[in-house]
Amino acid sequence: MATEYPEKTASKHATVRLPREMLRAIDDFLQTPEAKRMGFLHMTDIVTEAVREFLKEQGYYSMPRFELINHDENGLKIWDRQLRRVADVQIKPKGIWCTLCEKDECEHIDIALKQPDVQEFIAKKRKEGWELPNE
Repeated sequence: MATEYPEKTASKHATVRLPREMLRAIDDFLQTPEAKRMGFLHMTDIVTEAVREFLKEQGYYSMPRFELINHDENGLKIWDRQLRRVADVQIKPKGIWCTLCEKDECEHIDIALKQPDVQEFIAKKRKEGWELPNE
């Protein structure tokens, strides 16, 4: 019988135990430039991606191509599963720029512009004179 996971919980996360040697390996990897280039900042990022990939290969999980990793007032980090790279979408007074595609229009920017809080941020900054695109 499958375990039930109620939707109405305080957290979207659960605790999972891993062997210490695996945790040490993950921690070692997080210290590398490769981990930072790929957008991995925390153990959770790596474990989530590894489990997601395994379940996808087994046919138990379908994944969207893009995943918003994090964002702040300077822009967003979007994991592109097809390219297996992180796209940094920068929001600046003179426009939006994707460092991965090296363009001001691409799929990563389209994803960024669909985020409700990004839309609010852009509307506010446009009023301040920033040259930002409409949705």
